Amino acid sequence: MSAIGTVKEEDVFSDAKLDPAICYDAPRSKFPFDPRHIFLTGATGLLGAYLLDELLQKTGAEVHCLVRAEDAEAARQRLIKHLTGYELWLPEFSSRVHAVPGDIALPHLGLARDVYDELAAKCDVIFHSAGSTNMAMPYPRLKPTNVGGTEEILRFAGALTTKPVHYLSTIAIFFTDAYEGGFLKETDTPVYRDSLKGGYSRSKWVSDRLVTDAQDRGLPASVYRPVRILGHSKTGATNDLNDVLPLLLKGCILIGQYPALDIKVTMVPVDFVSEAIVHLARQESQIGKAFHFAHPDPIEWCRLMSMLTRTGYPMKEVAYEDWRKHLKEQFRESVGQPERRSFLSTVTLAMTAPHFLFYNRPKMDFTNITEGLKGSGIVCPPIDDALISTYVAGWQRSGFLPPLGT
Repeated sequence: MSAIGTVKEEDVFSDAKLDPAICYDAPRSKFPFDPRHIFLTGATGLLGAYLLDELLQKTGAEVHCLVRAEDAEAARQRLIKHLTGYELWLPEFSSRVHAVPGDIALPHLGLARDVYDELAAKCDVIFHSAGSTNMAMPYPRLKPTNVGGTEEILRFAGALTTKPVHYLSTIAIFFTDAYEGGFLKETDTPVYRDSLKGGYSRSKWVSDRLVTDAQDRGLPASVYRPVRILGHSKTGATNDLNDVLPLLLKGCILIGQYPALDIKVTMVPVDFVSEAIVHLARQESQIGKAFHFAHPDPIEWCRLMSMLTRTGYPMKEVAYEDWRKHLKEQFRESVGQPERRSFLSTVTLAMTAPHFLFYNRPKMDFTNITEGLKGSGIVCPPIDDALISTYVAGWQRSGFLPPLGT
């Protein structure tokens, strides 16, 4: 592997080849679409928590959640604490939720062989949402979790029985000059280009290709590729505030200015994504497909900022370069305010490589997801004053945004 912080194209292509020993000759699991036992990764993340809740609500299955922890009790307490933070933990589900101490990045998921075999034999389906979303980390740092973890899940999927895998990818794997300004179909194979920026996008591209390799070997698997996922559309609950968009919005509020930008912003609430995935995963006709989760009606930046201003935070629009200058001035003047200074530094760094926000996204095809959700009543909420107010209220409760008038 190349040095930390760098990655060669040949490394990426080499990593995208699934271990030849992984195969899917074992008998298919008995209840892949009406499961009795589900294996879930990432339950201590944002989407994973809501996937768990949706699986408990919409199926009668027991859900085995892989949690990084020292032992079973520590894993269970970590999971309960996380779900309680979203007001998702219900004692009546206690007997159906099993916290399994392990590590996605370790061989055999960090499980003892007997535990691994027991789960491999009885689980009917796998939902893999675990991974590091740290946009600042280079590819070599993310590889063990995002790439190695996916390969371990694909190995687990063929152990003792062949279990369908529902894999959470990202639309960011298409953010290259190969698709810029074009039309992106759900059936398109993501092409790698050096213009694919950031370790996160590259690690997810490799993982996405590993899943395709597994499909070619006979694994029933579906791939879900969302854009940025924000909080619950009714409560605003979230714990993922490291995305460039929330960081930028808070930065604008703190300095009382926002830049004039000619862009559109897209986002999808976590409850829409979790509901849709579970609905699609329970339909035999949808297995093997890829689904794009992007807002059908992205919002212009200026409209978004007007909505944010209407929640009570006064800001004025200025030219982008003037905004950057003001941001730097505010950073220099924040001596003696360590929390404010640290955050403004984070915003400044985030805006040095803002390709995820400013990338000229291709137009997207939603045929698969539209057909798969037909008649379900599951729709993506509009980006309107109500949604933005909900997010602002959630960010205020969590302390991410300052109270009004401060």
